[in-house]
Amino acid sequence: MPKTGVGVLAHADLRERMVTDLRARGAICSPEVEAAFRVVPRHAFAPEVSAGEVYGAPEAIFTKHNAAGRPVSSLSAPWLHARMLEAAQVAPGMTVLEIGSGGCNAALLAELTQDQSLVTSTDIDPDITERARTLLDQAGYGRVRVRQADGAQPLPGAPTRGFDRILVTVGAADVPVAWCDQLAADGRLVVPLRFRGMSRTIAFGREEAHLRSDALIVSGFVAMQGSSAHAPRVVQLAGREVRLTVDEDQVADEKSLVTAFTGPKHEQWTGVELGAAGGVLPRLEVWLAGAVAPYGRLRATQEAAEQGLVGWVLGTGMPAVWNEDSLAYLTLRQVPQVRPERYELGVIAHGPGREQLATYLCEAVRCFDRHATKEPVVRAYRSGDRRTPGGVMVDKPSVRLSIT
Repeated sequence: MPKTGVGVLAHADLRERMVTDLRARGAICSPEVEAAFRVVPRHAFAPEVSAGEVYGAPEAIFTKHNAAGRPVSSLSAPWLHARMLEAAQVAPGMTVLEIGSGGCNAALLAELTQDQSLVTSTDIDPDITERARTLLDQAGYGRVRVRQADGAQPLPGAPTRGFDRILVTVGAADVPVAWCDQLAADGRLVVPLRFRGMSRTIAFGREEAHLRSDALIVSGFVAMQGSSAHAPRVVQLAGREVRLTVDEDQVADEKSLVTAFTGPKHEQWTGVELGAAGGVLPRLEVWLAGAVAPYGRLRATQEAAEQGLVGWVLGTGMPAVWNEDSLAYLTLRQVPQVRPERYELGVIAHGPGREQLATYLCEAVRCFDRHATKEPVVRAYRSGDRRTPGGVMVDKPSVRLSIT
């Protein structure tokens, strides 16, 4: 008998268990995506790891690190693969471009298109494309096209009418012109996009001359390399213990903000409550990015919280606003004697204008609570397009984002 986790029967059992779990969680919704997950040998794309870990991984499995020890390639968690494929809405006969190669996602796309040759997988790193080519061949997907290329640049030989679907599987800081130009008129783009200090995997469809989101997925990816890579600025408010992430070259006077953070704090509470799962918080974070400016993310270590440097800040950080001499960020506190557990959103502010800035952020949260009943919509306009709507605009090198 083969050992558990390495034999063919064991792999099939692990796949079945994975699919059952993904359906129960709502990550798999369609029979097409379910069928692809039942066929693709996921374990073949991370041979260094046990099959049990590959099929049951709650997060990404890193497959390559750079010289500094930072991950540069990974096998995404099953739930994220599933949610991205559901958002992409791939159908048989469609041409698909994958930016960020690893092999497993390309194999799933090949099953959905029902023609391996319609899938092109690219990566800037020759080690990654060589590995992907080898693993795809071994898994029976030898006709998937694997290309070494900077995914932010136009791909030579792309279909004349554009790709029906473009899936980006690395964290992007921009929506390069090439993606818009090489996307079919009725195409869909799914991209993990960083903006205002946070990341969301966004499914875009075309709306007139711009792109409009219809799905936002909370997720994290290794960062994109090449011509479109843009690292955020990090303002260290208290060394590495408390940091403010600032994207899109927003003005932030580091010296003034550090001085403000060392001074007295002011607390205000909004009266807006969350359930224990905090399901509304991801929507609030994106909505605020289109409602207040400047806007970033405050992150703090557990040690910082224990030392009283910050209020209750989630491990992924909390929304923050600032001006020339003051800073404010969202925090939480448990509502006492309430079951099931609920938490109230509040604001902690520092600096000479702390009370006014706290009120500004509190009012924005209350406005969201009163009026924002649906998922925020992100629209991407080409940078030269002046027909953009009013409100806060998030300027990227290639596009301007509006969030409503």
